[in-house]
Amino acid sequence: MGITKKVWIDYRDKIELKEPIAIVGTSGLRSVGKLVVDELVEKMRPRLFAELYSYGFPSVYYGPSYIGAPCGAGVKIEAGSVTELPSVKFYAIKNPKQDIMIVSGYQAYDPLNQYAVAEKVSDLFNAYHVKKVIALGAQVIEEGIRCCVTDLELLEEMHKFGVERTNVDRFLGFSGLVVAMGRAKGLKGVCLFASTTQNLQNSEYPDYNAVTELLEKVSEVVGFEIDTSDLKKRLSKEKMLMDETGMLDEQQENEETREQESDYLRGYV
Repeated sequence: MGITKKVWIDYRDKIELKEPIAIVGTSGLRSVGKLVVDELVEKMRPRLFAELYSYGFPSVYYGPSYIGAPCGAGVKIEAGSVTELPSVKFYAIKNPKQDIMIVSGYQAYDPLNQYAVAEKVSDLFNAYHVKKVIALGAQVIEEGIRCCVTDLELLEEMHKFGVERTNVDRFLGFSGLVVAMGRAKGLKGVCLFASTTQNLQNSEYPDYNAVTELLEKVSEVVGFEIDTSDLKKRLSKEKMLMDETGMLDEQQENEETREQESDYLRGYV
């Protein structure tokens, strides 16, 4: 039993693009894809020209968004206490070398809604004659930046950038589905995966090292320059904090061990 959920696009601005490359990222494992897109939007200041809304977008997830965790419907409250529906945002950059479309995705709460959204996104790509889709994500099995593609020519192209094919057999959520749906509609696409590690407490806790590596690789593949120095500073601060936390944890463990030893000795005096 299935009910098709409503999906619609609100075009904010008319824009003409010449065979753009679409870069797609959304919330996911260690938030890598989402944060790369966030950095691109912040640094490159593209024009927001469209937003996609869906009945399948909750306002909050109680767990990993990309696996359909329990969630709640509602709105987001933005700056100035203005309510806003959750949405997929489409940005555009006119560039003499290569026009770029940046897509800040959103995870729907179930497969039916994910498919409905992915189909609408791929229709927009076709309407703008998107040359290639590059979806961003992360995985915990292999080292380095890896990829999967819609055709073997793209695999050879990625190899020239030092990106090897992945042996991972799944890419969950919005970004991978957009590429696969696009393939069914004649679009070429690449999924790029950064290597990360699992965070058992919060699977979407940011991995800024993976974000930096993936952002640098995307800029190389597409052919633009972007400053990652602030990400590296953030990574350095985070490492220092983790080292300090680790030292405190170790100190606490040593104190607990000493207390246990003292209790043990007191029990046998």
